[in-house]
Amino acid sequence: MAETIGPSRRTFQRAETDQAQFLKRWLSVWVALLTVVVVVVVVFLLKITDSLSSIDDGLASADTGVSGAGSDVGNLPDQVAGINESLVAIDPALKPIPDQVTAILGALQSINGKLVTTDGSLKDTGGNLRGIVGQASDISGLLINADDPPDGFGVQNIHQRVAFLNGVGSTGRFGSNANNLTLAEAQAGNILGGLVDSNRHLVGICNSTAVAALNAGARC
Repeated sequence: MAETIGPSRRTFQRAETDQAQFLKRWLSVWVALLTVVVVVVVVFLLKITDSLSSIDDGLASADTGVSGAGSDVGNLPDQVAGINESLVAIDPALKPIPDQVTAILGALQSINGKLVTTDGSLKDTGGNLRGIVGQASDISGLLINADDPPDGFGVQNIHQRVAFLNGVGSTGRFGSNANNLTLAEAQAGNILGGLVDSNRHLVGICNSTAVAALNAGARC
């Protein structure tokens, strides 16, 4: 006879199957997670290995550089000693500098005081010059007026006025002068001739016998 499986037995088997599938899924998830973790760790280890390799190369270069600088560093104390000796030699020359700077500052202050005084004098001189400029302007006005005054009898046309009086040459604005000094000179010559004749007659009268008798024989 075939074995008969009851309902309870089938229920138990189905439960065992579901549990096995659940465990199988969890195991798959954990395996995947572990695989990802392993891959990440491997990548980080590779990066760290590359970094360590670069550091090793840098340390090798630094070691080479330090080895090459060893000879120079060995002479460094001697070089420092030489510098100190040079500074000791310079020190006596540097010591007078503060006193010299103080003297220079004093001289500059003295110069500043003199410049302040000079500035005041220049300001006074400027005021005086402005006064002189005003006086010069007044003098300039007087000279301009003397050269060519409104009435026309200025310095610039003296020669024209003389020509007008003489009746010869260019007289400019004064025109011609018929009654000039030449005519007056001729008339003066005639008067002089008349005066000479009159003087001769007077001398003759003065020396006449009648006048001589009146003056007790005195003669002109």
